[in-house]
Amino acid sequence: MTPSNLFNIILKVFGLFFLREMVITLPQLATHLLLLPDYVSGQGILTLTLTFIILAYYAMLVYFLVFRTDYVLDKLKLDKGFSQEEFAFNFSTNKVLTIALLVIAGIILLYEVPNLCRELTIYFQDRGILDVYNEPDFSYLIVSGVKIVIALLLIGERNRIIALIEKKPTTDFEPDQQNKKN
Repeated sequence: MTPSNLFNIILKVFGLFFLREMVITLPQLATHLLLLPDYVSGQGILTLTLTFIILAYYAMLVYFLVFRTDYVLDKLKLDKGFSQEEFAFNFSTNKVLTIALLVIAGIILLYEVPNLCRELTIYFQDRGILDVYNEPDFSYLIVSGVKIVIALLLIGERNRIIALIEKKPTTDFEPDQQNKKN
């Protein structure tokens, strides 16, 4: 394994961890969108804007670390300056990415299953206490459930996700070539 291949794998694993953070932020965005009319106008828009900025930042990091790792390697010169051309590691990119996806999904499940149980308990306690006219808030149940479903999809669809990650990007569209054809 060359230094380039090793850093390629490491960057993709970091990209997957940022994807996890992005997945965790998505339900928060949905909650902010649903509750936007209830917020004071300035506070709701500020919260929504900050959530969009965070999502855009994570999306950019995921894109560059997962799909454009060669570009990041070239810009940061991570594979330069090694005295050895080959490292003595015997593992494939597929296995490392599989382990990373399973660990990420496990971490999400580790946090969200107890959170879902807690939210269910709170929901049923509030439902028993509140009168008929006040419904308890179930948005936290939905957010926690969505995170659990996403984690289970990461586990179940890991082969498709890895195939998408390992797919080499096609050559970028260059406007100069299009102008030459016309």
